[in-house]
Amino acid sequence: MSPKKATIFFLLASFFCGSLPSLFGAATGEKAMVVTPDPRATQAALEVLNEGGNALDAAIAAQWVFSVVQPQSSGVGGSGQLLFYDAAMRRILFFDGNVRAPGESNRGMFLDEKGELPPYRPDRNTGGRPVGVPGLLKLLQEVHSQFGTRKFPFEKLFDPAIKQAEEGTEVSEVLAQALRDEAPRLALSEEARKDLFDENGQPLREGQKLLQPDLAKMFRLVQTKGLKAFYDGDIAKAMVRAVQKDPFRPGSLSYRDLKHYEVVRRNPVHGSYQGYDLFSFSAPSSGGVMLLRGLNLLAHFDAAGLGKTTDIFHLLEEVQKIAFTNRMAIADPDLFDVPEKELLSQEWAQARAESIKFEKVLKDGRASRNPPPEDMKKPTRSSILVADAQGNRVALCATLGDAFGAAVKVPGYGFFLNNQLTDFDMDPASVNDPDATNVVSPEQRPRNAAAPLLIFKEGRFVLALDAYGPEEPAAILLNLLVLNLDLGVTCEGTLAAPRLVDADGVMRIEPELYDDGLLRTRLELLGQKLEKTENLGRAQAICSEDGSGKMTGASDPRGSGDAAGI
Repeated sequence: MSPKKATIFFLLASFFCGSLPSLFGAATGEKAMVVTPDPRATQAALEVLNEGGNALDAAIAAQWVFSVVQPQSSGVGGSGQLLFYDAAMRRILFFDGNVRAPGESNRGMFLDEKGELPPYRPDRNTGGRPVGVPGLLKLLQEVHSQFGTRKFPFEKLFDPAIKQAEEGTEVSEVLAQALRDEAPRLALSEEARKDLFDENGQPLREGQKLLQPDLAKMFRLVQTKGLKAFYDGDIAKAMVRAVQKDPFRPGSLSYRDLKHYEVVRRNPVHGSYQGYDLFSFSAPSSGGVMLLRGLNLLAHFDAAGLGKTTDIFHLLEEVQKIAFTNRMAIADPDLFDVPEKELLSQEWAQARAESIKFEKVLKDGRASRNPPPEDMKKPTRSSILVADAQGNRVALCATLGDAFGAAVKVPGYGFFLNNQLTDFDMDPASVNDPDATNVVSPEQRPRNAAAPLLIFKEGRFVLALDAYGPEEPAAILLNLLVLNLDLGVTCEGTLAAPRLVDADGVMRIEPELYDDGLLRTRLELLGQKLEKTENLGRAQAICSEDGSGKMTGASDPRGSGDAAGI
């Protein structure tokens, strides 16, 4: 057994006993903390904090660096959403910079001439057609104008990213894998291959140097000419040409769509669990509501007092079967009434909790399940958590949709455009249903699943937490919250412990759980269907240590993220 596997098994054994030692490395800090999925983004944020910037300044600098070192995950061509705890005013704000559908969009735009849905890859997720109006750049500029510091003007926060793009950066394992996976789509466009393929036409490999002069040029143009260059200038013209003239699937993005894009400030979704107050993204994100539904169910059970590991895992599976339903009710709140109070009803939770039994599997919990997600859809995104010395907290999520988005790279400016219109429901049944809400329509924002959390107890910050990857974020977070809040597991131990995710009635569990013969047998005797799955999601956290004033930051050992504190 390898040292890594031995460590994980020791973690698992400790979990069965109800506690977890601090075995994995994690950063500690007394004043500030940063956690991102890439050490280079973390370092950029840390330098801003060290030079007097606040949490928002640091998060923005980290995001631009992340766009350079992991261009497959997020960037100015995609969307962003941000949760901000304003310590001075003691308020939590949610800013929605999700993409919007172009004004010429229509419900059946992804169906073929027979009214049928073509394959996802590459017919629907590639080319100009699935490109939504990008929102990340405007989101970060608008939030910074309200809450950033004078020491770091918005344009200065591009400097670390420009340096990385011009001087070159090493291709990480994550980027190299994404290039291998997406090579067939990227190969459809010479511009998409530019910088990312070598002179022999092969995707860059791990450890090779990546230079992105066009991307640096774009950042410098925004620095000097502001957002107008991007949304109503030279960059805007290049985006429109790239989408409307795309040789594979032309789209309808227009100058007007870019010029009239707006960021929206919304109320975050709020819930309580075991005396903690939890805040997350609200609609059009479904993840926060789904997660709080799960916690409302869990509140009817004594998760902390469950002595048998079988009971804990069985409960997590059954709760997911029930809680993650009715996602179809969540859509763009600017266009539809979202029944948030109904979805989070305590009466609903009480009635459904009574159906969960510890001696058998729930048989009717999936009656209102949503259709299973596309097998070929594997969204990627950035996730940045920052805490500063003033008490501000930031959770920033950004994405292009699939890796490299639509595989459309804007000529001369070095960034990829999103394919987030694929987040709309586009099957014929939905398209032909006049009551369907998350269906493409002009200027509508698609539903997404992001669900980062800011958690407080009696007004005091306790935890910032996020999960990302192709799995359901709410499912990963539900695992983590039981570990941390109910079982008292350490910050880093919470991220390292094995997980389970419900997939349409099948319990997908990581190898460390599946390989435990006794646990597996007990779950199967209850009627659970098990599937062994490697590395369920990625997560990261900032935890406040009780009474000490210190913070711990931790990044998931399944990934390549990094935490750093001051």
